[in-house]
Amino acid sequence: MTEYTGPWPPEDVEFAPDDESDVDLGAEEIYDRRGNRIDEAYVEAAVAHVRRTVGRPSLTAPGRRSPQVTFRLSPEEKAAARALAEREGKTVSQLAREAFAQYLRDHAA
Repeated sequence: MTEYTGPWPPEDVEFAPDDESDVDLGAEEIYDRRGNRIDEAYVEAAVAHVRRTVGRPSLTAPGRRSPQVTFRLSPEEKAAARALAEREGKTVSQLAREAFAQYLRDHAA
């Protein structure tokens, strides 16, 4: 199995009840490991929970997906970024956002 390393959730994945599911939650009685019946309301609450908790907090607004920018680095640049981030107690993403914001401020028209 290959580990997925892209953004989460992936752009092409929708967390929603599947209308074509083989399980009819209205007719079949299915229970979770704690004995709670899994019905449409249970599934919708689970989907809402996943949407709220997956990934990092939005930089745009709560419940909204922040735009993303992706670019490639050389192995040396990535290693230097990791080392700097560790020294500063930040993530590489935080460093990249700060550097990009500074660049935009310095080159604003």
